[in-house]
Amino acid sequence: MVIYIKTIKIIINENQKDFWKMSIDLKNNVAKSAIFQNTVEDFEAFTGQILSSNQLKEFDFSHLNVAIIGTDQETVTHLEKICQQAKFVTVFQITPHFILPHSQIGIHRLITHPLIAKNRRLFNNRVKSILALRFLETQVNETWLKRLLTPNTARANKTFFKSDSYYTALQRANCKLQTWPIVKVTDTAIYSMDGTQRPVDIIIRTTP
Repeated sequence: MVIYIKTIKIIINENQKDFWKMSIDLKNNVAKSAIFQNTVEDFEAFTGQILSSNQLKEFDFSHLNVAIIGTDQETVTHLEKICQQAKFVTVFQITPHFILPHSQIGIHRLITHPLIAKNRRLFNNRVKSILALRFLETQVNETWLKRLLTPNTARANKTFFKSDSYYTALQRANCKLQTWPIVKVTDTAIYSMDGTQRPVDIIIRTTP
């Protein structure tokens, strides 16, 4: 996607690895392109701790400002626990994914929907997508947040995660969903394209 704002051309790549690329043309001088790729080099200035998502289970996040970059099953599973411990959590979402209830009780509550009940024997990705969207509808009340969390149903390769508490955690007072691309990571903060700066003590990276 290319967005033109006066003399600024912004190219956004929604790929899991490449977050964004921006170039600025000003008076015939072309500024150096900046690219955030979620690679080790992008975090060289950061002085805090960096965890992979498979290290979350036993880690104590008490009183820390936490940044989660990307989404996978581990971050979806443990977000509620992280929010309970941390001072503040920012979830930098790259692409919204389909979230299904983890418990059988949650599944049974959703399959009362006529479309799903009719196709229970064909529990394929299409039915799972309908179920996941219904789960989102029942868990998130705010219209704009719901829109930001709604995955692209037209995608051929859909990713499904399971959690009963992910949407609840995202709506906690100490949790913020950030969908604007990352600009840079400094020694103590993460800057986003919308101009916001989030102080960070620890970063959780999902695998691209």
